[in-house]
Amino acid sequence: MPFRLLTPLGLLCALLPLHHGAPGPDGTAPDPAHYRERVKAMFYHAYDSYLENAFPFDELRPLTCDGHDTWGRFKRFSCLSLPSSWHYSFSLTLIDALDTLLILGNVSEFQRVIEVLQDNVDFDIDVNASVFETNIRVVGGLLSAHLLSKKAGVEVEAGWPCSGPLLRMAEEAARKLLPEYNKAIRNYTRFDDWYLWVQMYKGTVSMPVFQSLEAYWPGLQSLIGDIDNAMRTFLNYYTVWKQFGGLPEFYNIPQGYTVEKREGYPLRPELIESAMYLYRATGDPTLLELGRDAVESIEKISKVECGFATIKDLRDHKLDNRMESFFLAETVKYLYLLFDPTNFIHNNGSTFDAVITPYGECILGAGGYIFNTEAHPIDPAALHCCRRLKEEQWEVEDLMREFYSLKRNRSKFQKKTVSSGPWEPPAGPGTLFSPENHDQARERKPAKQKVPLLSCPSQPFTSKLALLGQVFLDSS
Repeated sequence: MPFRLLTPLGLLCALLPLHHGAPGPDGTAPDPAHYRERVKAMFYHAYDSYLENAFPFDELRPLTCDGHDTWGRFKRFSCLSLPSSWHYSFSLTLIDALDTLLILGNVSEFQRVIEVLQDNVDFDIDVNASVFETNIRVVGGLLSAHLLSKKAGVEVEAGWPCSGPLLRMAEEAARKLLPEYNKAIRNYTRFDDWYLWVQMYKGTVSMPVFQSLEAYWPGLQSLIGDIDNAMRTFLNYYTVWKQFGGLPEFYNIPQGYTVEKREGYPLRPELIESAMYLYRATGDPTLLELGRDAVESIEKISKVECGFATIKDLRDHKLDNRMESFFLAETVKYLYLLFDPTNFIHNNGSTFDAVITPYGECILGAGGYIFNTEAHPIDPAALHCCRRLKEEQWEVEDLMREFYSLKRNRSKFQKKTVSSGPWEPPAGPGTLFSPENHDQARERKPAKQKVPLLSCPSQPFTSKLALLGQVFLDSS
C-alpha cells in the first residue's frame, strides 16, 4: 500500500479553501500602490548601502558595513608590486541589480552603472568562480539589462540588440564558462529525468530533501495552467512562511518544523516568485497578502543600518552578516512586479518595438519575457532577431564537437579514408563547411565509444535512493 502522511499542518492546508477574490484579514486587500513604494524604498536602502560600503566587492556585509567577494573568489597573489588600488572582482551585486533599476524606472542610474562596469570589471583574470552562479547572475544580468535597455528608454548603439557594451561583456564572461560540466551532469546527477544532489566521488544520491528553493514550483504549475493545484501548494508554503516569518532552508514536513542547521532564511525569492505568477494568472488577493507579509517581515526582521541581513535562524530571528545579490536581483524585483500590474514586463503584446538590425527587421518588447534562474528577464524574440548566418552556426557546432568529443575518436575520424566518391576534408575546430559537406557530416555515424572504467550500473530510481534507507514505501 502507498504510504500516506497526515500532519496537523497538512490537515490545516487541506482544509484551507482557495479563497479566490477573498479580502485580507482586515476586510480589505493590500494596497498595491502603497506596497510598491515600500518595495522601492527597500531596494534603494540595500542598493545605496552596497555602493557606499561594499563596491567594488561582490556583496555587502550589512552588519559590519563592508564588502567581500563571494561567487568570484580570486586567487591571492604574493606579487607585492601590484598597485594597492587594484581589486579583482565581478562587482556581482551591481551587475545583478542592473535590470531591477530599469524595472523601477531609474534610467539615469542604469546608464551611470554601465560606464562604471565598463571601466572596472575585467573577466580576463585568474579566478575560482562558480560556473552556475556566474552564469545566472553575471551573464544573465548583463544579457537581460542589454535587452531591456531600449524598452526602458535608454539610448542604444547602432545594431542593437545584436550589439552593445553589455552584450559584449556578457559574451566575454560566457566564453570563460564554455568548457567546465555537461557530460558529468548527464552521467552522475541525472536519475530518470530528475537531477539530484549526489556524492562527489561515488555518484550516489546524498540528499533527496525538500528545500525552500522548491517554492518556485507553484509558479511553474501556474504557467502550465494547473491553477488549483498551484494554489494548494502555494498555501502550504505560505503557512510555513507565516509560522516563521520566512521560509527556512529545509523544512521537516512530518515534524512541522525546521531541520537542524538549516533554520535560516537568506531572503530567498522563490515563494514571492510563485505569488507573482499566480497573481498574474488569477488576480486572487491572497497572493497580495503574501507580498504584504513578505515586505512587513523582511523589514521588521532583517533591515539594518547598512541594508538587509540574512536571517541566520528563523526560530529566534538572529541575523547573519551577508546580503546576497539575489535580494536585489530577484526578491525585490518579484515583490515590485507583484504590486505593479502595469509594468512593461507584464506587456500582453499590445505594444512593441520594431527595430532594424544587420540581420533584418525584428519585433521586440512585445511581452512574454522569460526569467532566468536569477530573475533576469530575456526577450526570446531577440534570440531569433540576432540569429547568425549559417556559416557562423556551423562554426559554433564545430567548437561544441571539440569540447564534448574524446581525443581518440577525433583522431580516428580524421584518419578515416573514404572508399568511394570524392575525398572530403574532416571536421575540425573552426572548420567552415559548405552546405553540402555540412549535411554529409551530419549523416556520418560517430564511432562507438568504450564504456568508461568508472561507471555505475543502471538501476531503477527507487533502488538508488534505497541506498539511504527505505525512502519510498509506495510499492506501485
